[in-house]
Amino acid sequence: MADTPPGFDPEIDFVADWSDQTVFSDLVRAAKVDNLPKMLEQWRAKPIAPGTGGAEATVGQLDMVNAALLTLLAEHSRSVCRLVVPGGPYTNYLGQPAIQGWFGTGFLVSPNILLTNHHVLNSVEVAQAATAEFDYQIIQTDLVDGPPDSAPSAVTFKLNPDRLFLTSQMGDFDYSFVWIDPAAAQKFGSITMTRGSFTVRQTEPTYIIHHPGGAPKQASLDDTEVLSINSSAVLYAADTAGGSSGAPVFCKRGRLVALHHAWRSTSAVRIMFPTLTGKLNDGGYTNVVNEGIKLSAIAIDLEGKVAEGGDDASAAATVLSAFRGSDTLTGLFGSLGRHRTGRSNESTGPSAYEQVVQVYQGSEMDIDIGAWNIEWFNREFTDDRKLDRVATIITDLNLDIWALVEVSPDAMDALVERLKKKFRQEYMAAYSEPDAKTGKQTTAVLWRPNVVDGARVEWPAELDALFALDSRDDLPFEAVHGKIFNRYPGLFRFKLKSDEKAFEFYLVPLHLKAMSEGSLRRRLASKALSYAVTQMVETHGKDADWVLLGDVNATLASQDFDPLVTGGFTPLSAKDEANGAFTYLKSPYKSLIDNIFVSANMSKVVDEDDFYIVATDRAVSRFVKDTSDHRPIAMRISLKDLQDAKGHLVQPASTDVDEAFDQVLSSAGLRAASMLAPAPASAETGEAQSWLVGNRDKIAFFNDNKSALQNTIGAVNADLPNRFGAGALPLTLEDVAVVYMAEAGFTDGKIDPGFVHSNGEFGLFPLPDNINFWVGGGAPAFNLPMTLDDNIRFYLAYLAALKNKPVKSLANRTLYPDLFAEPGIAGCPVRQAKMLAGVVHGYFFSGNFSDGEVPTDAILQGYVADTPLGPLMQGTTYVHAGKSLMDGRQTNIEDALRLLV
Repeated sequence: MADTPPGFDPEIDFVADWSDQTVFSDLVRAAKVDNLPKMLEQWRAKPIAPGTGGAEATVGQLDMVNAALLTLLAEHSRSVCRLVVPGGPYTNYLGQPAIQGWFGTGFLVSPNILLTNHHVLNSVEVAQAATAEFDYQIIQTDLVDGPPDSAPSAVTFKLNPDRLFLTSQMGDFDYSFVWIDPAAAQKFGSITMTRGSFTVRQTEPTYIIHHPGGAPKQASLDDTEVLSINSSAVLYAADTAGGSSGAPVFCKRGRLVALHHAWRSTSAVRIMFPTLTGKLNDGGYTNVVNEGIKLSAIAIDLEGKVAEGGDDASAAATVLSAFRGSDTLTGLFGSLGRHRTGRSNESTGPSAYEQVVQVYQGSEMDIDIGAWNIEWFNREFTDDRKLDRVATIITDLNLDIWALVEVSPDAMDALVERLKKKFRQEYMAAYSEPDAKTGKQTTAVLWRPNVVDGARVEWPAELDALFALDSRDDLPFEAVHGKIFNRYPGLFRFKLKSDEKAFEFYLVPLHLKAMSEGSLRRRLASKALSYAVTQMVETHGKDADWVLLGDVNATLASQDFDPLVTGGFTPLSAKDEANGAFTYLKSPYKSLIDNIFVSANMSKVVDEDDFYIVATDRAVSRFVKDTSDHRPIAMRISLKDLQDAKGHLVQPASTDVDEAFDQVLSSAGLRAASMLAPAPASAETGEAQSWLVGNRDKIAFFNDNKSALQNTIGAVNADLPNRFGAGALPLTLEDVAVVYMAEAGFTDGKIDPGFVHSNGEFGLFPLPDNINFWVGGGAPAFNLPMTLDDNIRFYLAYLAALKNKPVKSLANRTLYPDLFAEPGIAGCPVRQAKMLAGVVHGYFFSGNFSDGEVPTDAILQGYVADTPLGPLMQGTTYVHAGKSLMDGRQTNIEDALRLLV
């Protein structure tokens, strides 16, 4: 920053501790990488010096670059702008009055998003006042002929932080993303953000394009080498100054690797980090030391904001959609599903930097599994170039377990050896057909032994016979013309290494070769597999999760796999070009599975238990497609955080997950019951509230259970002062009736206590997946079977929390309590009930509006005027505005009010 008011300190604190300049010194361990220095070395191999014969020679350190870099940097330079913040009635990042204003640097990262530092644009007010000036640079003729007579002109754009503004405070990652007119990117392009952790190494040069001191655009190209690198930041030498803040930092391949955010003189840095000398590889010394925030760390921080919800979640998701690629250090799925320790408020708990370190170190609570058909690998693995290519892809996607198709034992042994030699990554392999000779196409599994224990398991003899069935053995399905399973479906068992009681599952890699009778073959195979797994569970006691995955040349829409679906498996389907690939998981009624994430080339084809989440920004790189006609499929199994007092995972002893969770709480010394008031006891039995279900439609169920509902509402309200204070707004029967008519699950017109809702929620009411956030500990899992009493109690407690728990701010109101205190709504139970239904349906969530803007005042006025939902939402950008769905919701409200008469 430059031209700053008196006392405005341009020397920003570094984020990382650089006392130890060893690469990745901040990671005690990395869940996904065995040898960090070796991995960095392989991804960023040093250049080979040209020969020294003839007239040419290398002078000092080799620092030649590919000429293509010049073109890349020129293209990137167009996307970099000077940010001008004038003096005004707002404060800078130090809280000081903005008397004189300041300069900074920013750059476009998507068609409508600009990235800079928090200390450049520290608030919405500052961003509203700022301008982005592109093309503020010396023109070529002036550069050649001499200094220009006047300052260069610029193309100026205003920012729109009301549309999107996302910032990371000082002491965290010091970034700000802000919305900008898409015309800027149409004219000047944008710079792609990628997730890679191994993008730059020590001694490698960096290149920075910036506006030092607010001057015309400059590029730092000499003496810019990397001094150190860790999980989240890069330390480098380069000429920068105030005003350079917010600049992009590129590696010698022209890839964006970091956001420049801080510089200090070497002498000042040495006071904090005495071992940091500033010595360059060529023997010289740098007078300036810079720190940049790695884009991969910013991506993980954004994923954390999405996972935590709150005000920033929607904006973070929007920014994340601009990122590309995967991060080798976290694997394909990044931080998805990983448990992290958050902050209770902005001033306590681990910093954003520390949370990213937690993610990189892992928690042994997730397992990444993939399947890949490498159709040529069984015969061409002796080609070093091709073997290296497969090893590189396996390393980059960095999954814990692979099911590989069309391979051979010899090929797998060569792959394991190459992974160890080239990347220092330890893998083990096992084979469906251990005695298969080189050249025979078969299946195998590959796994990381520091994450899971794996082994090949023999099928029982009576089941193994299923997989040898052949139409030539006088069997009544001549159309198959041979074996049902052209590739023997080996059986493998995997278990987390964390504890002997840890999560385990069985895996069967599949490949069903396509022939003219492929559909019949697949239907027979799916029947055989469904039967075999059922027998393993019911007869042989292998009641664990089962994963069947591979390349089967058909999608679920073909109905070839219906026997597996009806046999209790949850299907996740992928369509790979003309070939189909699928993953099946045994329904998790006795399981530690929390969520399942699947790669972007996978999509749900049938409407089954939808408890997995598609990671839409996790595309498989093009170089994978260049290696095989079949792209990998991948998934992350995220486990529930069920631990005993020693931190060991606890496997449920029965199908009652609620009971198992109570056992865990008890072993940890916690109250093994809901934090809510207990359900009212029945006078006759002394047990929890009983509910009249039978053959009842919605109206009959409500009327027959009105007394029980009022009892449960009373129990919930009795606990509200303990949770929200003496002035907590009570839940009413009107609230419950209005929401009940819209949300209760029913089948064939009758109430269904075991209903599975659209997002996989299980029960009469759809508990949110973060139910513990709303009601405290002890709540059942949202997507597993539970008692009707638990479902109703916790859902009503959730509704009460929506009326009382402050979670975010919108239009100068605290959501959601302030909505119920609005004039014309406060004191009116019917309007408050309608308002509660509106909150449940997301009328105050910006992500449900196509322009991201919630017309809060207009919606509130509509509720006060008792406007029907259709007309009320018609003039908004709400995603369901104008649809018959809105009329249906209005009908539900009217039906509910008639129930109360």
